[in-house]
Amino acid sequence: MLCFGLFKNSEQLTGVDKMVRLTALVLLLANQFVSAATSTCETKRELLIENKLTKVWKTTICPKQQLPFHTHQFARIVIPDESGTLKVIYQSGKEAFIKLQAKKPIYLSVTQGKEAHQDLNIGQEALHVTVIELRQG
Repeated sequence: MLCFGLFKNSEQLTGVDKMVRLTALVLLLANQFVSAATSTCETKRELLIENKLTKVWKTTICPKQQLPFHTHQFARIVIPDESGTLKVIYQSGKEAFIKLQAKKPIYLSVTQGKEAHQDLNIGQEALHVTVIELRQG
């Protein structure tokens, strides 16, 4: 492994050489940590169930990312896994904010969803929500 090679024959190195190698190791590890942290979130939608009565999906919205413009033809129940805030940006230019509380369901009406809009996660952490679309009633 690379980090063992950095300290190979370390008894023969001067203090400056040891410091340079230690700095290289720290930078290498920091780069790996940052790469892992930034590549773990993917904004996506996963369909869980769909039939004539309901549709259920799980949506992940990464920090500072938004969903493309879309509409909803039915009322929905949204159940967030974590607390956070969604900024809803309507195609008309109107904006609204939805405060999410972990595990607390929110009802969203048909009217709210009919106008084309984007949902933007304005927080620093990913948001995971389960959406239950109510197709009858």
